[in-house]
Amino acid sequence: MEEQLAEYFNGDRREFDVPAIADGSELQRRVWELVSEVPYGETTTYGYLARQLADGTTPQEVGAAVGRNPLCILIPCHRIISSTGKLTGYAGGLRRKQFLLDLEREVVGRPSRLF
Repeated sequence: MEEQLAEYFNGDRREFDVPAIADGSELQRRVWELVSEVPYGETTTYGYLARQLADGTTPQEVGAAVGRNPLCILIPCHRIISSTGKLTGYAGGLRRKQFLLDLEREVVGRPSRLF
């Protein structure tokens, strides 16, 4: 796990393959599953996730579930933003959320290595 996190922070890893089980309600687990599908270097909104659930869940309920994510980098909740594009609600603080988004965008924008 530590090695994979170090690789992530160095820009050498985009996905994790460590076994991780997040304990939560059915709704929380469904939201976390959707959050896990947001590609590295991209963002989506609480409202979009609510619409994906297609069960009447509100963006605020999605936000509450995202806020209870116990595996913040493995389940990349930093990739979820408000419908206005603002950064909101990150357990590690908005500065850390911005740092993680910037890290991923920098890596995505970097030319791929040949060797």
